[in-house]
Amino acid sequence: MAFTPINSASIEVGDALKKEIFDLIKTDLDDHETRVNSIEASAKKVDVFKFLLLNGSSFSTATGIAYYRAEDNFTITKGAIQIFEKGTLTGAVEIDIKKSTTNMDNASFTSIFTTKPKITYAIAADYDESSNQILNGAMASIVSGNYLRLDITITPTNTDVIPKLFITSYGE
Repeated sequence: MAFTPINSASIEVGDALKKEIFDLIKTDLDDHETRVNSIEASAKKVDVFKFLLLNGSSFSTATGIAYYRAEDNFTITKGAIQIFEKGTLTGAVEIDIKKSTTNMDNASFTSIFTTKPKITYAIAADYDESSNQILNGAMASIVSGNYLRLDITITPTNTDVIPKLFITSYGE
């Protein structure tokens, strides 16, 4: 469909309204709504991972904290980790998001980052959010059917339990 203008001769004062005019108006409105819906669909944010991890068990790394299967094509634009009160924690906390184009077999996943989101407790403040992410452009491009996996690759060194974290990742 395409927009079709109404010519002036069809709507002169005194002329009877014709069914063709109403059909043309309806066709133009249908075309308009189709275009608006297409723009809205292409501009929406896609939440991939957005959750609070509350005092998990003790581990030095964790593979497969969460998985996501893409329903649409999009590009990851953010991956971040936020801490709450840092207290006496030392070391760092780091996350990784990995992509697989084939299946959920752990061997098929590759990181979407060239620099992973990380917070170093020695220089962090309470409620800090990582800002050091660098996305690998090719890997951050997600196609419908791709799988994403969230890993925690580094945890604080002086704790028995991973502290409370907020993990965010989304695309457009």
